Amino acid sequence: MKKVITILPALVLSLMLFEAGEALSGESESMTGITNAHNDVRSALNIPELIWSDKIADVAQDWASHLAKNNKCKMQHRPRKGRDSRHFGENIYWASALKWSDGRRDVQRISPTTVVNSWAIEVEDYDYSRNSCQTGKVCGHYTQLVWKDSAQLGCGMAACSDKGQIWVCNYDPPGNHIGRRPY
Repeated sequence: MKKVITILPALVLSLMLFEAGEALSGESESMTGITNAHNDVRSALNIPELIWSDKIADVAQDWASHLAKNNKCKMQHRPRKGRDSRHFGENIYWASALKWSDGRRDVQRISPTTVVNSWAIEVEDYDYSRNSCQTGKVCGHYTQLVWKDSAQLGCGMAACSDKGQIWVCNYDPPGNHIGRRPY
């Protein structure tokens, strides 16, 4: 009986670590720094930090790969219903290939910070007092990025056949609820 008592705390600790595994897991090498880039933007507004989720990253990677393979790398959000639907917030980024004068094409070196900054710059087009974008402008990537209630994120990236690339970040819980301010 004494062995069971000795093993039980270790078993409980192991189960706790397994349950918390998503929060303890790290970004993949290609995503290194993307959580910090998100949190840098959020910290300026005193918004709680996001935590990386491997589970959500798998969903984001699946969608990025789908867009690269089946959608000719065109940006398209996941459908709200059907086989591919998921209930996460989502930001998408696309970059073309580098095109050289001799016709060569190469994959651009895009950093996770560049991706996040492309969404964060939309703050210039967001009017907090009206809770809307400036006329003719886009700001929904920014508002999802700083959605106060979002707690976890995961991101993925896929190379396109033309050497472009598509990045997807998903957020849980999702943001951009009509009529609600992001923070």
